[in-house]
Amino acid sequence: MASGRRREETSAIVRTRCLEMMQESLARGCLDWPLPHPPLQDADLPPIEPNSADDVMERGLGLFTIDVAGFERHLTSARESMIPHRLGLTTDPEKEGERWLLHRLHEVARKILFDVCEGWLAASLDPEAPDSERWYIGITLFNGLSTAPDPIASNRGYHILESIALSHPPGRWPSRAAAGPHQMDWSPERGDKLVVRAEGGGIDAAHWMLDQMEKGDVDRRILLIRWLRGMLERPSLIEGMALGKRFELMAHALPPEVAAEMVGCLPRLFETDSASGDTVLASIRTRSEPVVTQALSQEVPALLRVAPDRGLLLIDHLLVSHDASARASATSSLKELAISSPDLFLERVVAQAKDSEQKVRRVVVQACLRPYLELDPADSREVFVPLWHENDEVVGARMRELLLRMQEVDVEAFDSVSRRILEDDEAALDSFWRLMEVRDEQRAADWQAHLSGDGERPEAII
Repeated sequence: MASGRRREETSAIVRTRCLEMMQESLARGCLDWPLPHPPLQDADLPPIEPNSADDVMERGLGLFTIDVAGFERHLTSARESMIPHRLGLTTDPEKEGERWLLHRLHEVARKILFDVCEGWLAASLDPEAPDSERWYIGITLFNGLSTAPDPIASNRGYHILESIALSHPPGRWPSRAAAGPHQMDWSPERGDKLVVRAEGGGIDAAHWMLDQMEKGDVDRRILLIRWLRGMLERPSLIEGMALGKRFELMAHALPPEVAAEMVGCLPRLFETDSASGDTVLASIRTRSEPVVTQALSQEVPALLRVAPDRGLLLIDHLLVSHDASARASATSSLKELAISSPDLFLERVVAQAKDSEQKVRRVVVQACLRPYLELDPADSREVFVPLWHENDEVVGARMRELLLRMQEVDVEAFDSVSRRILEDDEAALDSFWRLMEVRDEQRAADWQAHLSGDGERPEAII
């Protein structure tokens, strides 16, 4: 009895919160008027457009209020998916579970409202009997709920948008990205199963939704970019929705946070539409805000894989940035060039090893020094020795490790590098000798004797 009463109390509280949020969301969604026409229409029952925003709100609240069973079903789903299993180990799992839900009332209510919205739009996109009334309240609620890039809006919202574009009820069409050559279920003969209906209104309705998001505040525009990133994984939607052109038009005059979010779309955009990728990259490269340059530096490795020339162009752009963090991130990406373009790699590493910021030089040691020594073991370009003389303990362990490996596999290079280190300071290798003595005291003594002119050079360890 006590358990049932707790559930009833939780249900009443959640239901009240859902009604409040639905009223707010419908009011917000109605601000973008007129609403788009239903993608599917029944020839025998033509759609009746709502007269006003108040009409839409009244219908939506009325449907939600009378569908008590539907609300309870959605609340049960929220309990099953959101309450952690670990609460089942407590002395009173029911009580703790209900308390957990109430502490996250806003999140629970949003999940339920997205469930309701998806149900309404599923009814409106039923090819056998499309319900136009539910279309108008469903698209209004969807617009009103899509306010921030939280996980539920990013994921559930995207799938709802994709359903609208494809004019298919949510959940009744393959919701998987196309398999790539690296996956077992890929086949070159297999075509794209997702088909965009050019003759339907789904594309127009989806564009209407994207247009409203583009006019919104920063949070709504970030959410829009996340949806577009998902669409880039659907070949049929890329062409049907003309995503390349939308990216090109959006790339200008974006707030910094939105521009940074768009940067994450660049690698996939170059794969699907290189011309649009060039336009977007050219626009974003002009930005100097730290959040944008940081985002660009993080995407360099991916861009080098899909468009090496554009990736190199971006690296060079970032390496001369006034933001030391951007230069450091771009320096870390240089290691991607070590195999594909060793000459370009060496040229840029030499320059970055002399950067005025210590954090950039540390990245050279951590990310680039090993591939550099593999390409130039004798350090003829004078990168290793100057960095060693900085005596930076933050990266000192890494450099000593590289010297240890060098004296084992390339004794000639170690001989040359060590002598140049000792030319300026006879005690510069003391920390290295202490480490080497712990590993092999006799070999350390042999090397010191050789470098002082009193012994033969040790042989390489095969």
